[in-house]
Amino acid sequence: MKVARTTAGGSLELAEAPEPPIKTGEALIELVYCGLCGTDLYKLADAGRTPGEVLGHEVVGRVIASRADSLAPGDRVIAPHHAPCGDCRLCRSGAETMCSRFAENLLDPGGFSERLRLKARAVQRTVRKLDDGLANEAAAFVEPAACVLRGIDRAGLVGDAPEVVVIGAGSMGLLHLLVLRAVFPGARVVVAEPAPERRAMALELGADSAAPPAEAAGMARRNLPEGGADAVFDTAGGQRAFELALEVTRPGGHVVLFAHATGDARVTFDINAVFRSERQVIGAYSGSPAEQTRVLKLLHEGALDPTPLVTHRLPLDRAAEAVELCRRREALKVLLHP
Repeated sequence: MKVARTTAGGSLELAEAPEPPIKTGEALIELVYCGLCGTDLYKLADAGRTPGEVLGHEVVGRVIASRADSLAPGDRVIAPHHAPCGDCRLCRSGAETMCSRFAENLLDPGGFSERLRLKARAVQRTVRKLDDGLANEAAAFVEPAACVLRGIDRAGLVGDAPEVVVIGAGSMGLLHLLVLRAVFPGARVVVAEPAPERRAMALELGADSAAPPAEAAGMARRNLPEGGADAVFDTAGGQRAFELALEVTRPGGHVVLFAHATGDARVTFDINAVFRSERQVIGAYSGSPAEQTRVLKLLHEGALDPTPLVTHRLPLDRAAEAVELCRRREALKVLLHP
């Protein structure tokens, strides 16, 4: 079968790989779509990564063989790649994404593949059959939207109309906007983004206002009451974004960090800007099966439609092109297919 695997140069290349055999409790699916994620781009940029890995984890597929009672050939499924154990102290405390077993990849070889094996724990805990009414393109967003939803939950937003700033209008920043609108229809959302075309798209997708980062603080002060935003979601990362996040957050508000950083990345900040104002800085790393279930409900109800973020649909043999489109910021969301 064909796979798109990592190269030593930090890209993807088409290659042949053996079809993985399935064991008891597992299933084999053929790929329908797999989204190219910012995490994939982050991993490709890691010079220390061993080439030959098959990435991809935003998977929609169709079962072609099953040794699991819950799945049958023909079933259309989503297949998130991580699952908590559900029993450890971290899982019981609500920190499922920190579970020691959560990091295990339950897809073999990975989503950028014509066919892939779903391991038994994935079948038991994360794989879900899809109703006919849900489009494949929308289903491909279940895993990333669940990550966003978990961060929104951690932001402690209350009431029907929270005041929010989203820093960055890439695919994940705009997905934050869409999920916020789905969960808090009355929210007032300001987007900070340097690219004018992406600011325009943020407005089209429901942002109340959008501005370049240098102007975002003034816009937030004009448009958001009570001294700033209840929560700021930093999807850009780095020193300047962090400083802006603190500047536009109201006293007692939350700054949610939702961006990868290099292994040695650091930021500095005014301690009193956090201490005296009781601002909270928190991380949001991934999503659990519970958030995935809630995202599916939002999709089925029509409250969430992430498909406007899809700018390209490319076959696996154009995976390297997909990477370059994203790196040049010429694509928002690329879905790869066989």
